[in-house]
Amino acid sequence: MSIADPLKLLSSRPDLRVIARLASLQMVSLALVALTAGTVLCAWLVPAVATLLPHGWSLMKVNTALCLLLGTGSLALSRNRQTARHLMVSRVLAGALLVIAGSVLLEHLTGTASGFDILLAADATSSRPGRMALQTSVFFLLLGLTLLFVRSRKSPISNMADVLTLAMVVLTLVVLSGYCFGAARLFGESSDTRTSPHTLVCMALLVFVKIGRRAESGHFSVLLGIGIGSRIARSVLPFALLLPFLMVSGSAYTTRQGWLSASYAAALSASVISVALFGLVILMAGRINELERDLRDMSLTDDLTGILNRRGFNLLGEQAVLQARRDQSPLTVLFFDLDGLKQVNDSFGHEAGSQFLLDVATLLRNTFRGSDIVARIGGDEFAVVVHDGGAKAKVAMARMDESAAAMNRNGSRGYPISYSVGEASRELAEDESFEQLVSRADAMMYEQKQSKRRHGRQRGTVGVIGV
Repeated sequence: MSIADPLKLLSSRPDLRVIARLASLQMVSLALVALTAGTVLCAWLVPAVATLLPHGWSLMKVNTALCLLLGTGSLALSRNRQTARHLMVSRVLAGALLVIAGSVLLEHLTGTASGFDILLAADATSSRPGRMALQTSVFFLLLGLTLLFVRSRKSPISNMADVLTLAMVVLTLVVLSGYCFGAARLFGESSDTRTSPHTLVCMALLVFVKIGRRAESGHFSVLLGIGIGSRIARSVLPFALLLPFLMVSGSAYTTRQGWLSASYAAALSASVISVALFGLVILMAGRINELERDLRDMSLTDDLTGILNRRGFNLLGEQAVLQARRDQSPLTVLFFDLDGLKQVNDSFGHEAGSQFLLDVATLLRNTFRGSDIVARIGGDEFAVVVHDGGAKAKVAMARMDESAAAMNRNGSRGYPISYSVGEASRELAEDESFEQLVSRADAMMYEQKQSKRRHGRQRGTVGVIGV
C-alpha cells in the first residue's frame, strides 16, 4: 500500500460528531413516523379514535399506516451494533412490507381488487376502498428492497441499494412537486386515492433516515466525511434541494393571486434564482478558501512550537531569496542548534525537553520582527531568515543572548538555555541560492559547536555568531 492510501482513507473517514447528531435526528424521525402511522392505524381499527382526529386523516389508508410501521420497525432494528437476531427481524419486517406493497402495485397494474386492502378495516367512502396510491406503493416497494440490503458494504448489492435509495428521493420530490405546483396526477389517481400530505411527511422522514443509513456504508458516505468536499456538501445540500421549490412555488403563487403575469413571474424567478446561486457560489468559494488556508497553515506549522516547520521555512525562504535578488537587498540566514537537549530529556523528562523547545521558539519570536521567517526545522534545530545584512542580524542576536542569559539567571527551569548558531549573509552582488545559504549557516553553526567543545565551554552560555 502506498503512502497516499492511508492519507486517502484518513480524509474520507466519517465525522464522528456528525454521525452522533445524525443518529439522534434519525431516532426522532422514526418516532414521529411511528406516532403518526400508529395513530392513524388505531383510528381505522377503533372508530372512537377516528372522531378525535382532524378531517383528512383517512387519506392515509390502513395498509399505508401498516407499511409505515413496518418500515420504521425495520429501520430501527437495522442500525449499527445490532445483534444478528435484530437484523433477522428487520429483514422479516422488510419482507412483509414488500408483500403488501407488491400486492397493491399488482392491483394498480392489473386493475383488479384482491380484497387484501380492506382485510383490516373497511373503507366504504372511497372509490377504491383501502387502496393506497400508486406512488405510495412504489415508494414502499423501494423501501422494502433497500431494507433487505441495509448493511451491505462495497459490493454490487450495496450499489443497487444506493440506486434504490436515490429513486426514493426522486419519488418523494416528485410527489412534493405535485402538491407545490398543483399537478394532482403526480401524487394520486383521484381525490380519495392519493399520497396524503401526512403520508408525504412520513415518506420524507423515512428517506432522511434511509440516506443516513446508506451514508454509513454506501456512496452517500461523502455526506458524513471530515473532508472539505463533505463539509461543503452538507452546507450546500439543503439550499440545492429547497431553493428550486421555493422559487417556483413563489412564482406560481404570485400568478394565481393575480399579482404578476406568468411572464413577469418567470422573469423575476429566474433573476432571483441566478442571484441566489451566485451568492451560493461565493459562499462556497469563501468556505473552500478558508478550509484550504487552515490546511495550508497546518501543513506549514510546527505542532509543538507554533512557528513554521521545515516545509514552511523552505517555501517562504525561497520566496525571500527571490525577492531579495529582485530588490538587490541583503538577506541573512541564522541556523540554531540547541545544546544539551538530549541531556535535558534524560534528566528532567520529555516535558522539560518540550518546554526547552518552546522557550527557544519564544525567544526567537520576541527577538526578530514579524516579517522575518522563524522556523523549527528539526528536532533541536531552528532557523531564521532576516531581511537585513549580517551586522543587524548580530545586533538581534545580542538581544537574544541577553534574554537567554536573563532566563538562565532566573533558574526556575532547572536547566540552562544554550544554543550554537551560525550565520550566512547574502551580499548584494552574490547570486547564492537559498539552499546554499542554509548549508553555509549550518556549517558555521557546526564550527561554533565544535569550538565550544574544544574550549570546554559550559552548557548554559550562549556564544557569538559563527562567521
